[in-house]
Amino acid sequence: MRVNRSLPRWFAVAALPPVLLASSVTPASGQPAPPSAGSAVFVLDAESGGFGGARTALSTAGGRVKPVKTFIGQASDTQILSAGAQKVVADITLASSPNKAERAAWAASSEFVDLSWPDLGASRYTVYRNGVRIADTAGHSLRDAAVTPGSEVDYRITGVAGELGHTWGLTATVPASDDAATLAAAAAGIEAKARKYTATTVVWRSFIRQKWATVPKKLGSVSGCKYTSGYKYAGDNRGYSNKITGPALRAGVRGVVSWTKSQYQLFPQTGWTKVYKNNGTFVAKRKASTKKIDFRTMTRHDGKTRAVRGTVEATDPFCPSSGPRRAGIGVAFDMRLARNGDFYASGKYRKAPDHELYVYGHYGRKHTTKTVHQSRMSSLLCLSQPMCERGTIGNSGRY
Repeated sequence: MRVNRSLPRWFAVAALPPVLLASSVTPASGQPAPPSAGSAVFVLDAESGGFGGARTALSTAGGRVKPVKTFIGQASDTQILSAGAQKVVADITLASSPNKAERAAWAASSEFVDLSWPDLGASRYTVYRNGVRIADTAGHSLRDAAVTPGSEVDYRITGVAGELGHTWGLTATVPASDDAATLAAAAAGIEAKARKYTATTVVWRSFIRQKWATVPKKLGSVSGCKYTSGYKYAGDNRGYSNKITGPALRAGVRGVVSWTKSQYQLFPQTGWTKVYKNNGTFVAKRKASTKKIDFRTMTRHDGKTRAVRGTVEATDPFCPSSGPRRAGIGVAFDMRLARNGDFYASGKYRKAPDHELYVYGHYGRKHTTKTVHQSRMSSLLCLSQPMCERGTIGNSGRY
């Protein structure tokens, strides 16, 4: 199903229903993080959205961070900054967001990348470089000195604050050297690359990892579902997949934002729910409704950044469609997308079944892929409790 929309509209997110779909999975255990990469000097003042404010750190050379030149482009915003004798190129596209929580930036020389994001009150922020965890910090900035001149580096920063998960994604350009001409060329290159992107796709999928799922005996009599004792349900039988389309799912949403026009697109989707007897005999199949699966833009088109919202509510087609025993999937997320590939994401979801969220940047017939969130179902008990605790985007795939 494809829906084209051009004008955003505000809406209230409905209560997220309980889920009754699959058997339990033990979450993967975490690994200790390596030591912090270092202290940043070029730090964004999230209150003002700019570098060089009163809260900005002093460099080791004794100079305060100062903007040397600002480049306001059609697809991105960059600056050349200085602190003492050190000069860097910085991307400030997300820093201009009207929402403080969305503001983040990077500043890079040929020897380091300084990352900064708003201090939202999280006890810990975790930083990933190219998908690998490099640091945990209680602060809101970090210097990464393990970079290669002339390269690009993908960063993801996650934290939980205010009962919400927060995730920022930043792609930094490491200049080949720190002379003025090279830094200016790097800024021009960032704009040129951003202008090549014509659209961004956001994909959320909820799926059952197992091949088969059964309703526990102690839940069968109280679930209100049509097929419980003596029956089993076909799962999606897969792990995480970052393909744009194709992987099996229980429910999901795909939204496409254009950077060259105001229109955006919604593709809601549910998969077949297939029921079998325990001996393997096929019984029935149905698809859940897509009426409460939604994706829409929340700000007007400007060709540079755009706020979006996605919701997924899908009722199990063989279980009650209303009332306290209703079974289904519940997801709500908000994002700020940047044309250059950077993003901010926040949201909650019921901790079942498995979930994945990706962002794709389209240029020509090719696209980039960024993983925003992946998580496995934590407990079978979650499926039976209407007030089950929500998971938060930014938990790095674990609860």
